Amino acid sequence: MINMSEKRINTLPVPTFRWLGVNDYKYDIKEFDTDIKEISVPENESKSEVVYIDSESATDIRISAENGSKIKLVCVFDVQGQARSKVTAELDENASLELVELYLGGDVVSEIVTELKGRKATFEADIGFKLESGDKLDINLIADHFGRKTVSSINAGGVLGGSAEKIFKGTIDFKNGSDGAKGAEKEEVLLLSDEAVNKTVPLILCAEENVEGNHGASVGRIDEKQFFYMQSRGIDEDKIYDLAAQAKLARVISRIDDKETLERINESLGRGEDSE
Repeated sequence: MINMSEKRINTLPVPTFRWLGVNDYKYDIKEFDTDIKEISVPENESKSEVVYIDSESATDIRISAENGSKIKLVCVFDVQGQARSKVTAELDENASLELVELYLGGDVVSEIVTELKGRKATFEADIGFKLESGDKLDINLIADHFGRKTVSSINAGGVLGGSAEKIFKGTIDFKNGSDGAKGAEKEEVLLLSDEAVNKTVPLILCAEENVEGNHGASVGRIDEKQFFYMQSRGIDEDKIYDLAAQAKLARVISRIDDKETLERINESLGRGEDSE
């Protein structure tokens, strides 16, 4: 840890109205020594990596996937304090990246930039978050389609409680030459408090004609009828919110198959052996 300095990071590829406060992330943050992790996957091989971040830190993960290779990266953020993360990936022909990210608290700034350079490269991202009072999360995800018939799929979702703040910027950028490419992004957010702040910025950029891009987002609260029904069954309010949060995170957690990581996640969520 070195000093405090004002930074402009997580910049939106195409700026929107400044008053929305989503064009970049600017504030005084701690300057950390960056932990650089390079992951290279040779042609036609597969690799799986898990990164569990549970302390204040800065992480820079650089992925290179050669022709026909497959990489699965799981990142879990369980931080009391500040953390910065950057994931960059270059995917060659027929290469694939499966990215699973789970955010369980803290003040986290996360950037993900994937370049689908080779023909039929694929990128799939599953992102979940559970944030409470004092937690802040700014995610800037960019999928750059360069190669023909490349495919990206981005799914994000989670819950915001207390005075939690979250910004998710998801950009699918069809570059010139990405003929036949497809991209889709979707986010679902459940608000558990009137004080929680959610900002969702789906963005599709297109410099190629024969491409297909889709995006959608939904933000809501627990259905009142369902809430009162559960209360009538003797379930208290805190437990109802906890069950709703677990349901939102279940899809993302199911993508994680590392036993030790699952145990740490369950411990953090207060589920323990009941989750087995």
